[in-house]
Amino acid sequence: GFSGGGTFLGPGLLIAFVCFLHGKENGCEMVEFLAIDDAEFQHKRLIRYYKTAGFEEVRYVGEELKDIPDRLVWGGCGTLMTNELDGVLQKWTRIIRGASGV
Repeated sequence: GFSGGGTFLGPGLLIAFVCFLHGKENGCEMVEFLAIDDAEFQHKRLIRYYKTAGFEEVRYVGEELKDIPDRLVWGGCGTLMTNELDGVLQKWTRIIRGASGV
């Protein structure tokens, strides 16, 4: 179970799944997330969560000059994570179906 009254299949996961489906319908092949680094404990938790969700670490987006383009896109520092959209959709479909009993 999940303490705190919810499940790990909260509204955020379902909204992300719908966004992935929209991306798939419009030709996207890759998914990217930034595990934002605004607190060390939370950053590590986000990395673990995204890895569980099927994502792989690409690199850390920091405060160096080379990171400016990524900072303009993402708006902050953190670990960039990615995976192929089809693989993520397959994994998440199994998880959502399993949770709903379908």
